[in-house]
Amino acid sequence: MPRNGPARPDVPEQPAFVTEGLLHGTLVATPGGWRPVEGLAPGDLLLTFDGGPRAVVALQSAVVEAGPRHWPAARWPLQVPAGAMGNRWPLRLLPDQAVLLECDLADELFGDPFALIPAAALAGWRGMAPVPPRAVEAVVTPVLDCDEAIYAGGGALVWCPGEAAPGWSGLALVPPPRGEGRVGYAALSLASARQLVACLIAEDLGAALLRAAPWGGQAALRLAEP
Repeated sequence: MPRNGPARPDVPEQPAFVTEGLLHGTLVATPGGWRPVEGLAPGDLLLTFDGGPRAVVALQSAVVEAGPRHWPAARWPLQVPAGAMGNRWPLRLLPDQAVLLECDLADELFGDPFALIPAAALAGWRGMAPVPPRAVEAVVTPVLDCDEAIYAGGGALVWCPGEAAPGWSGLALVPPPRGEGRVGYAALSLASARQLVACLIAEDLGAALLRAAPWGGQAALRLAEP
């Protein structure tokens, strides 16, 4: 088929889908309270983790009609139960949307208590799991004047690109490497992020066993033995 020729009728068109950005319905923190991300406009202020209120300079949006049949299961959105990441309300995150975690384990493993990780790596921790996408999904990426983490879903920290962020191209956000950009948090690969999350799961399990066996840590550990 010629590069710019018409599509062949016997070759089904592959639907497009996106894997980062904020899904419609996601509530984000503003100085005036929580607002749905789809209701933002350039000039609106978002509350950021490091820089306080910052203005939205642009909004990138996309509508995806792939639906669960054509959206690869490995790239489905992640359902985040209320309270799993400091979020007051349930939250759905696209798999490559970067989230900011603060924990001692990140410091022990990677030398920084803050880590940017793709949401897909969180699957299996505190009830987080992939869920089928809706028939139509609308996605918005607020763009700020510099890279920032913003509050979503009542407290979770999600990454927002700056207009001059290295690697940023609309809805194809690549978190900047450590040391680049204003904030410079460690952006972990999916493999490293999964390593961190596996340790967090083990940490939660250990804490639960200790609570269940108040007569001693060694007895609690014996409960976990096969």
